[in-house]
Amino acid sequence: MKEFHPQIFKLMTNSSSHNSEYEYIDKKQSQYFTSENYFLIINLANTTSGTTRDEISYNLGMIGLERLEHLIEEGLLIEDKNNRIYGKTDKYKLSFSDTKKRILLSMKHYRLSEAGSENNWMSFQTESINKEGLIALKKLAQKHFMERKERIYENPMYKGDIKHFSACISSTFLPYRREGELQ
Repeated sequence: MKEFHPQIFKLMTNSSSHNSEYEYIDKKQSQYFTSENYFLIINLANTTSGTTRDEISYNLGMIGLERLEHLIEEGLLIEDKNNRIYGKTDKYKLSFSDTKKRILLSMKHYRLSEAGSENNWMSFQTESINKEGLIALKKLAQKHFMERKERIYENPMYKGDIKHFSACISSTFLPYRREGELQ
């Protein structure tokens, strides 16, 4: 692509350059990342503080412990000498279809009853904008939010035991159409 289609090559490298430090999870293992049965366990383990059998047992009972052991056997989770369990892959990336499934699973864990507390927040705004505005919002979300979020998530000063997730979503209410096209 670089030699024969330099413009496409430039677009490809620019649009995915922010993902270069992530490891893609293969299709066989991704089934665990999108399964409601394993979702909480994988998310707890893939934090900097990891998880423990006590934490899994308290939140998910014996079936959770069985699933935890299965994930260790499958090689998705590893246990350190202090009996803390972590995700084997530090920074991972899934296909877009798998990411959509994980967003839906994450929303099941959003505690609306705690909205407004220090535990979570949600912002919702509607507006009408043009195509350039859509592009600008996407760039803002991808670049600025991600960079600033990582400054907090990866800062040793903020490391702790509170398991947290963040999501930034943006979409349109109606399907996009070009001016003058029939629906």
